[in-house]
Amino acid sequence: MLNSNTTSGRVRSLAESEITALLHDLASPMRLASHSPNGFPLISTLWCIYEEEIFWCITQERTLLRRNLAANPRCGFEIGLDSQRFKLLRGQGLAKLDLADGERVTERMINRYLGDPNGSIAVTMRTRISTEYAIAIRPRWVRGQGGQ
Repeated sequence: MLNSNTTSGRVRSLAESEITALLHDLASPMRLASHSPNGFPLISTLWCIYEEEIFWCITQERTLLRRNLAANPRCGFEIGLDSQRFKLLRGQGLAKLDLADGERVTERMINRYLGDPNGSIAVTMRTRISTEYAIAIRPRWVRGQGGQ
């Protein structure tokens, strides 16, 4: 659940309804920061979809991102917005990896981000579904930055 309390001098987190309105049909990538074993952050750029208070992304089994999130689910993220109330959304959350949900989320990404759901990129993505992990990020907080 997002914390929407306003405290003196602090920007409040956005309500789930505000985030949904901002991201309803947005096809903009998320920059996701994970913790590497060497102590330095790793930033990955991923397609994302926001549904029912969860940010969804996908990643392949052999990626550093998957290994990092499996070892430490804490993450930070940023999503750029064009012509919106805010220029970007930033937040922190906990990520959960799910191989069984990889196919469903991959199909959602194909439908959201690709103009041709049967084109060569979509076909290639579907050939890798058996090793595609869904990433469910439950945000601790999300804030809009750079309001117009």
